[in-house]
Amino acid sequence: MRTQFSNTPLFFCFLFCFLTLPAITPSLVEADNSGKIALVMKSLSNPFFSKMEEGARQYAVASNIPLEVFGVDRETDVDMQIAIVEDLISRGYGGLVIAPADSKKLVPVCAKAVSKGMKVINIDNPFHAPYLEKLGLTIPFVGSDNRVGAAMVADYLKRSLNGKGKVIVLEGIRGVENSELRKTGFVETITKDSAIKIVASESANWHSDEAFSLTSRLLAEHPDIDAIFCANDSMALGALQALETAGLNGKVLIGAYDNIEEVRNNIRSGQIHATVEQHPELMGRYGVQLAREAMQGKEVALKHATPLDLITHDTFGRKVVLLISNLKNPFFTLLVQGSRDAAELFGFELQVYDAADDDARQLNDLIAALTDKTAVLLLNPANSDSIVPGIEMANSKAVPVITVDRKSSGGIVTTHIASDNVAGGIMAAKAMAGYLANRGKIIEFEGIPGTSAAHDRGKGFNQAIAAHKDVEISKRIIANFDRKTARDNMQQLLSDNIPFDAVFAHNDNMILGVLDVLAETGYAKPVITIGFDALPEAIEAVKEGRLSATVAQQPEKIGWIGGREAARLMRGESLPAETLIGLKLIHSSKQ
Repeated sequence: MRTQFSNTPLFFCFLFCFLTLPAITPSLVEADNSGKIALVMKSLSNPFFSKMEEGARQYAVASNIPLEVFGVDRETDVDMQIAIVEDLISRGYGGLVIAPADSKKLVPVCAKAVSKGMKVINIDNPFHAPYLEKLGLTIPFVGSDNRVGAAMVADYLKRSLNGKGKVIVLEGIRGVENSELRKTGFVETITKDSAIKIVASESANWHSDEAFSLTSRLLAEHPDIDAIFCANDSMALGALQALETAGLNGKVLIGAYDNIEEVRNNIRSGQIHATVEQHPELMGRYGVQLAREAMQGKEVALKHATPLDLITHDTFGRKVVLLISNLKNPFFTLLVQGSRDAAELFGFELQVYDAADDDARQLNDLIAALTDKTAVLLLNPANSDSIVPGIEMANSKAVPVITVDRKSSGGIVTTHIASDNVAGGIMAAKAMAGYLANRGKIIEFEGIPGTSAAHDRGKGFNQAIAAHKDVEISKRIIANFDRKTARDNMQQLLSDNIPFDAVFAHNDNMILGVLDVLAETGYAKPVITIGFDALPEAIEAVKEGRLSATVAQQPEKIGWIGGREAARLMRGESLPAETLIGLKLIHSSKQ
């Protein structure tokens, strides 16, 4: 239940419990709450903290963690937040996840909580580091870099103003760490190497009503301003209302921070121009996760960073086309979902075309997309060679192309986002040699010829295996990343009595096809099997000991970053030539 603290005495509640449960002792009361985690936030009415609560609750439910949520009416109500923590200490809660209303004033009560054995995790607004050091206190922090986030807005407004103009800053609560960091990050960045001047910087204490009054006064003093930076979205809404009242709506740029839905609506209409998403749902999730780990006696890192994303009106309502090679492959289903998540965050329309591994069909889809006001093409080539004429046509129409997972062999591509497939192949080979004790015969199931993924995975695997003279790749079979094709080929191998000790497949679909056949035929000899992609079914097979290992890619992350980079292109930003996503080996303990 979502709880709001009140000053109602708890005496009658305790008296009732004492009278009706005669065996209760203080230690039993403590035991009842020692496994619970409390999330203590600032304003329960702020949508930012609603998202934080949602992330915390989702993780708690999925992990079977008892969680209770507390908050105050206004973010300035520091005394009430202190009272909440005092109450939690007295009731013996095991963990406290807190987004403090003040970076200094909440430190003593949190120090008291730690001294009573409570595991405390600080999220969102960091405690004042010198004060923690003075008290000899270390409290893990989960959150984003507020200075960097504000600098992102400053960079955007600086470009929009062509490096000159007058700006007002609406600060949060002075002395609060995240407020000070946002102010510093914004002012330093927007004034550096520019003719932009900060004509006023005052606090509206995070509140919309105070921001309206303050902005109205500052507009009277500075009627010729060009932009307003608000250290949170609530204040941006108040500033917008003041601009509307003054008849300046649409004439002054507004930068904000938090990405709440009401501000997104105003970004969509072009009334607010930028905000920062700092993913409070992840702060809530990671806060609860780390509190539980600390309660279990595990070591917890002192800093856990959450990501930042700049959201601007440039991307809202624009069209991005994603050309995918084959949606029947679960890997690409996950990649598409990542791109859809990015589209939702950045406000662009995503249209997906499935080539079903048909080169000609994908080329036709690309040509069709170029006639339909497409801002950016996201491309996962069905074939790295045959798609080149389409990329060249996009180049001629000045439509930027981003490739995801697979490269093209020609044309101008703005950026490529993928796993390091060569490194993944090497990772699989080293694991394979280890499982085989450096002796044995391997069958390699290859992906679609002409795709960069098949080429690079095979290249890394074969290069690394060649270092082991008694490990031999006895047969290579092209199975086109397809489970049924791999099944058919594996059945034929068994029929032909081809000797082998291990199988490596360029993706999990193919290795799952191999496992299907081994299970159906009751093949008795132990076989080392390694796949690539870490699909959910493959991970389950690893847990069960049926699959030796799989190389874990992050298809959703590849798709999401593709969408994020498309948004950056629509803002006119420069991109790196390539972004490689890290890999890891998921292996079975039963091998």
